[in-house]
Amino acid sequence: MAEKFNAVLVTPKKVVLDKEVEEVIAPGIVGEFGVLIGHTPMLTFIKPGIFSYLENDKFTKFAVGAGFCEVLKDSVSVLVDEAYTGEEIDPKEAEAELAALQQQLSQADSAADPKGFEQLTNKVKVAQAKVSLAGG
Repeated sequence: MAEKFNAVLVTPKKVVLDKEVEEVIAPGIVGEFGVLIGHTPMLTFIKPGIFSYLENDKFTKFAVGAGFCEVLKDSVSVLVDEAYTGEEIDPKEAEAELAALQQQLSQADSAADPKGFEQLTNKVKVAQAKVSLAGG
């Protein structure tokens, strides 16, 4: 059995995850990264995408928004603006949300409102993660 460490996933609304896990895989700004017990401590940004953890040989996944991750030798703390389990996502609603956001993004002007464009882009990425998670 693999050694376990504490993983915490928090949104502004609630603590989504707080348990002992074997591995964490998170969407970092330079790509996905994995964490096992004893990982080198680090602090990094999280981009919208799929966050997962391994427990008892089974991965559990979440669609997450942007945030931060702190890795210590015996714990991982992830703070994101939103997180959804596969059970919370209705596939048809997720696809409709993605289509609407992609339409908004196609009409957005990145030069006129760069911050708004970035926020909308992040919403599209979260919606894509939700569709991916709902589909399997």
